[in-house]
Amino acid sequence: MGKPFIGITSDYMISEKGMSLGQERYFVSKEFIDAVIEAGGVPVIIPIINKEEDILKIMDSLDGIILSGGFDVNPIYYGEEPSKYVGFTYTPRDLCELFIVKAAIEKDMPILGISRGQQIMTVAFGGKLFQDLSENESSYINHMQRASINDIGHYVDILPNTRLFKIFENERLLVNSFHHQAAKTVPNNFIVSATSSDGIIEAIEHKTKPIMAVQWHPEIMIKKHPIMLRIFEEFINWCK
Repeated sequence: MGKPFIGITSDYMISEKGMSLGQERYFVSKEFIDAVIEAGGVPVIIPIINKEEDILKIMDSLDGIILSGGFDVNPIYYGEEPSKYVGFTYTPRDLCELFIVKAAIEKDMPILGISRGQQIMTVAFGGKLFQDLSENESSYINHMQRASINDIGHYVDILPNTRLFKIFENERLLVNSFHHQAAKTVPNNFIVSATSSDGIIEAIEHKTKPIMAVQWHPEIMIKKHPIMLRIFEEFINWCK
């Protein structure tokens, strides 16, 4: 069997300076591309589009989906009004990824969520988010680290008898951390597979389907912490 084709959802930005001032861009970080290639897959960047028939056409050629990181998910999509702490949101991306998750389920495709990817996955399956971790009185860890992006931020505790435990063969792991939102309620048919020391949900996985997500950015850590490649290797194996 050939290498699996892995769709990676795009992030969004508007250029704020130079000759490209005001230009809108859809992009995926090089670290995602490198991680998929090193793990044995073929990366395919999925643009942010809202024509469902076009999204389905793209997905027909894919074997798995990675929901990448990025800005906040609009609380409207989990039944709440945005608080004053919600950052930039981009409706076209929210709608595109919510549809991709739905389509992937219907096609029985593996899904891996990274950072915002865990948040959009939570929302897509009916869960809710903390709009800001200040809403959780027990949260005391700095989840928006001030260290280099590929450096470590804090520990996560991995629950036994989970896919994540099988991947790392360890109950504790050092991860990086760049988020002010997180899952508040886990969707039906999902379990929590890792938490931080202050109880914030750091990883979730589906009880029966090859679907999981982590709140940190393993793709960024791989060069200094190659153990993080295991997440992508396991995911690529599911996609085969």
